[in-house]
Amino acid sequence: MHPMLVYSSSISLWGLEVFTAVWCFVMGSVIGSFLNVVIYRLPLGLNISKPKSRCPVCETPIQTRDNLPIIGWLLLRGKCRTCQAPISIRYPIVEAMVGCFFLLLYFSLVHSGGRFVPYRIPNKFWGAYQILEGHTWDLIALDLYYCYLFVVVLAAAYIQFDRQKIPLRLLMWCFVIGFSTGLFLPELHPVPAMITAAAKPTATDLILSEVRYHGSLHWGFQGASLMTLWWGLFYGGIVGFLYSWPLMIQKEKPSTLFQSGTSCLLILTGLYLGWQQVVTVGFLAAFCLVCFQMVVRNRKAEHLPLPASAFVAAVLTLQLLLGKYLTLLPGETSTTVYMIIVGCQIIAIPILSGLAKTIYRKRETHSLFQESISVDETSTLTE
Repeated sequence: MHPMLVYSSSISLWGLEVFTAVWCFVMGSVIGSFLNVVIYRLPLGLNISKPKSRCPVCETPIQTRDNLPIIGWLLLRGKCRTCQAPISIRYPIVEAMVGCFFLLLYFSLVHSGGRFVPYRIPNKFWGAYQILEGHTWDLIALDLYYCYLFVVVLAAAYIQFDRQKIPLRLLMWCFVIGFSTGLFLPELHPVPAMITAAAKPTATDLILSEVRYHGSLHWGFQGASLMTLWWGLFYGGIVGFLYSWPLMIQKEKPSTLFQSGTSCLLILTGLYLGWQQVVTVGFLAAFCLVCFQMVVRNRKAEHLPLPASAFVAAVLTLQLLLGKYLTLLPGETSTTVYMIIVGCQIIAIPILSGLAKTIYRKRETHSLFQESISVDETSTLTE
């Protein structure tokens, strides 16, 4: 081939790669902008589409040019154009987080040809040109499936961070969409419920995968899909209960750490990812939760008041991006070792959650004690 044609082709492919990456980030930031509206309005029972976004201080509608994700906040320098009231930096942070996740998930799923998906044999080719050739329809569908789960869990975590109750319709819509699409699109569940050592991809499977067409989607009901969804819901319920069990026994005022609805996020995780991955998410979330509480144990409870759902969202993000390297599946080790590891993870979840709750309670008690001392000192000085 002529060198100029090769150079032109490489430039075109590079341009396609850049355009696809930018498009993913922009779409993610746009959805993040809408997510800010959902986080604020949905718990209050307000309409998420009307009225138009406006300044909460002067109630002036925000102009279209000022409503651009991230850029609008930067151009306004974090202040309302009319009354100069400060605009929380949380809005561009949410937009950037969703945009970055959409971009990273695109590289992890579609661009890589499925190399980070647990159990699935990756495509022979990778890159944005696979989209044009139609070799990635299953990965694109999986990408959208995972993005929706991430957006819902992130919104729920922020709602709990604001000390609001997660709206039931947010969870119900996620459940209905996840169950209905997962039931009739088997490609959305690359990890089946039942995996044995014999089911592990062999060398012959790897050779055949080089010519296998991965891009098609098969619409139709399959019993295996129903079993995968059922086991995912079952284990999601177990992990959700074990992770948030301190909420069930607390008799005092609602805690900032464990709030109602956290277990539902793990149930949805089991529905979307399967039982093998929800066990991993629950264990890692509990582990990160107790580690965080140990690090901030000497600070006041009002500082860094992250709810337990925030750690579910963080670990879920890693699981969606790097699931192949975070999830141990049957066939990768002996059945006995696998069952021991999974059993230890399940047993460790309530222990770690209880330990995190204990540390948090000590932080609360210490904060109240310090406040009472401050009040007594102030009274003494006043007298």
